[in-house]
Amino acid sequence: MNEYKLQLKILTPALIGSGVGYGSNIDTDIVFDDAGVPFVPAKRIKGCLLDAANEADNMLTTAGIASGLVSIKKAFGEPGAKVEAPLYFSNLYIEDYCRNSAWINYFLKSKEYNLITQQRILKTFTEIRQQTKIDSGGVALDHSLRTSRVLRKGATFQGVVRITDDNEQIIDTLLLACLNFRRFGTCRNRGFGEVSCSLLHNGTELSVCKKLEALCKD
Repeated sequence: MNEYKLQLKILTPALIGSGVGYGSNIDTDIVFDDAGVPFVPAKRIKGCLLDAANEADNMLTTAGIASGLVSIKKAFGEPGAKVEAPLYFSNLYIEDYCRNSAWINYFLKSKEYNLITQQRILKTFTEIRQQTKIDSGGVALDHSLRTSRVLRKGATFQGVVRITDDNEQIIDTLLLACLNFRRFGTCRNRGFGEVSCSLLHNGTELSVCKKLEALCKD
C-alpha cells in the first residue's frame, strides 16, 4: 500500500454544504468540526473525483482517443462488487491543521485563557453571503432572502489517499480526475467553488499531462 497526499486549493469562495442551517441566521452552512475549523469530508471528495474521472473519460472517448489511460471501475470500484476499491480517502483538512489542532482545542477548553471561541475560528475561514430572488420587474420577492456561510478563497486543504494496488492505470485515472476537478460544492455553476486539485508523492507533485500530450499527437 502506498500513501499519497491530496491537495485542494480554494480559488473562489466555496460552499461545502453540511445540509443544515445554523440557528435562525444562516439558512445554509458549511461543514466544520467541533473547533469551528472547516473540512472536506472523505466521501464528498471521492464523489467529486469520481465525477471528474467519468467526465474526463467521456471527453477522451468523444475525441476518439482510446487511450487505456482511464479505468473508472479499476480505480473507484463498482456498486455491488465483492472486491473493495483500491482507493481510500481521508477527510481533507486545512493545511497544518494536525500540527495546530492540539493547541486550538487546548485554548477552546481552557478556563484560564479565553482567547478563542468556535465562532471566532469560523469567522477566520468564512464569510456570510446573502441571495434573493428578483421578479421580472426587478423587485425582490417576499421571503426569498437566503443567507449562507461560505469558505473564503485562498484556503488549502490536504488529506491522504491510500492505494492498495499500485497499478499505473489506477494512478493515471486519479491524476486525470484531479486535473479535471475544477469546481465543487453548492452554487458551483454560479461562480462558487472553483478549485485546483493535485496529487503529491514524497513531496513531489505528480502529473499525467505528458501522457495526454503524447496521446493527442498520435
